[in-house]
Amino acid sequence: MSEEYFLAETKSEDHDNSVDSSIQECLYMGSRKSFITFAGAGSGKTYSLKKALDFLRVHYCADFSRQGKKIAVVTFTNNAADEIKDRIEQNPIFAVSTIHSFCWSTIAGFNEDIRKWYLETIPYDLAQVEDEERRGRAGKASDARKRTIIRLIEKIEWLAEPRTFVYDPNGVNSSQNSLSHADVLKIFSNFLTTKPMMAEVIVNKFPFIFIDESQDTNKDVVNSFFELQKAKSEKIVIGLFGDTMQRIFGGGEVELGKTKPNGWKTFNKEMNHRSARRIVGLGNQIRSEDDGRYQYAKDGSAEGYVRYFLLPRDNLVKPDVEEKIRNTMAELTGDVGWTDTESKETAILLLEHKMASRRLRFDELWDRLSESPKIKDRISEGDNAELNFFSDIVFPLVDASREKRRADLMSILRNNKSPLLEPSVLNDNKDDPLSPARAAEHAFRGVISNDDVSFREVLEVLSQQKLLRIPEKLQSFVSGSGDNGFKEETSEEDDSEIVAWAEALETDFFQIRNYKDYADGNSIFRTHQGVKGNEFERVMVVMDDDEAGGFLFSYEQYFGAKEISVASQKKLNAGEEIGLDRTRRLFYVTSTRAKSSLAHVIYTSDVSKVKECLLSKKFAREDEIIEFEDLS
Repeated sequence: MSEEYFLAETKSEDHDNSVDSSIQECLYMGSRKSFITFAGAGSGKTYSLKKALDFLRVHYCADFSRQGKKIAVVTFTNNAADEIKDRIEQNPIFAVSTIHSFCWSTIAGFNEDIRKWYLETIPYDLAQVEDEERRGRAGKASDARKRTIIRLIEKIEWLAEPRTFVYDPNGVNSSQNSLSHADVLKIFSNFLTTKPMMAEVIVNKFPFIFIDESQDTNKDVVNSFFELQKAKSEKIVIGLFGDTMQRIFGGGEVELGKTKPNGWKTFNKEMNHRSARRIVGLGNQIRSEDDGRYQYAKDGSAEGYVRYFLLPRDNLVKPDVEEKIRNTMAELTGDVGWTDTESKETAILLLEHKMASRRLRFDELWDRLSESPKIKDRISEGDNAELNFFSDIVFPLVDASREKRRADLMSILRNNKSPLLEPSVLNDNKDDPLSPARAAEHAFRGVISNDDVSFREVLEVLSQQKLLRIPEKLQSFVSGSGDNGFKEETSEEDDSEIVAWAEALETDFFQIRNYKDYADGNSIFRTHQGVKGNEFERVMVVMDDDEAGGFLFSYEQYFGAKEISVASQKKLNAGEEIGLDRTRRLFYVTSTRAKSSLAHVIYTSDVSKVKECLLSKKFAREDEIIEFEDLS
């Protein structure tokens, strides 16, 4: 069989150098040349961004420092922002931040404008929910709608007076004046396009704005930047870096890549500097069904390995099977790294966090919390304030206390504004200001020394001893919570959250250790979505729709084992995006993380249909498919 579908062509490593030169041609004041750079997997997107920043630093550092101007670099996640900061010199002309932080820094202080925006938009939201309630049935959904109606009415009443607004990126603050992530983006987009003065302020402060991972950036925000460049093209250059095939989060601009604003330059990076020829070839074949962009491997690249393990989805002990697959890959490739579960160069990619929770044994906690749809959404994004309270603050405190690391313990209490370190407490104990803290920590250690302690017991002793401020939603679970004095002005109650936390708090506290290792990226397991931007020598992708239990992606449909629904077919015929499209992009992202060897583990209801699909789409050669009975 012809190898053209399986092995990517090779090119010289400097094949894309002209792209970086062309980008630099746009980076002159008054060039009016904003641009979009499409950079596929392993193409060196961050390298090109760094080259552009280095160019600007050399040419404009002195002038910008003197004039108070900056170069904005807007990213999608905190991790991406940290990576860029690590790659550039710590220079004050660079302002690197997430999109949410950038938008908030722009609208912060416009309190009266924000209040008016809410007063204009909330009535529309209220009317929509009231209409849904009139047409809906009684039940849990109706109860939730009624709570939403009450909340929105209360918000309108609260907005009757001038207010000051805040943004809490960690989601701890649930008071009326706290802006959500979504509202920050909406308000910014609205203000940027309707308030000429704000546009003028931005272009005067930021003559250059770069947006990384632009395919995932909120489409309203992206379009507001397009409008800004159109109105102020003589004063600003905007550069977008991204890859539409790696758009896996909701809210991104679907049309980005299919169309572009008038006058914008478009650049294509064609090299894949990361992966072996076989892996680059698979990425090309996946893209052939989408945008058709083609990548080249580097001259001298190894062929590499791709294998598909097709398994029945029932009656298997999956961790044992997956261990056997890693052993098989080690034999096939001659790479013993496949059997090292501590290796930082190996990743096992799972579709949902709960699949990792079962393999890493924090599933009792995860399953209880996931009973609340609201909590499930937030913990899946690592964005639940209460769980982060336990993992990022309480667990380090527990570790420091058990190991008697006094300096670390005091640092944690100080950084988190422990009530025991407030001036009034210190003044009341002038002879020994830290005596209350030491006594409280001693009582705390007595509780957490028990390996079987529950979350509730840990929370109770924290509250009783006033070691830490308890998040508002957890205060109702500890006795005497009303004495804390930290309850916010108002908050949105959610019965499902209360029930979920009530059950989760009864589980083993030390599950949080395994959860934290996973959340901090110290585990071999990652999610399909969360691995975007990473690379590893060897990658195992576990595809199991049944265990994942999600609805946004379906590998069973993508590989032909399951028919798409009538509703999805109608959307497909109308040119609308469906789960099949999202799954294709996710398959591309996971397939292109590997440098040398890639194992796709597919649990399916129909092995023969999946095998037929892999062969017909030329995703696999015949000898690359291994069925369960053939596992060594």
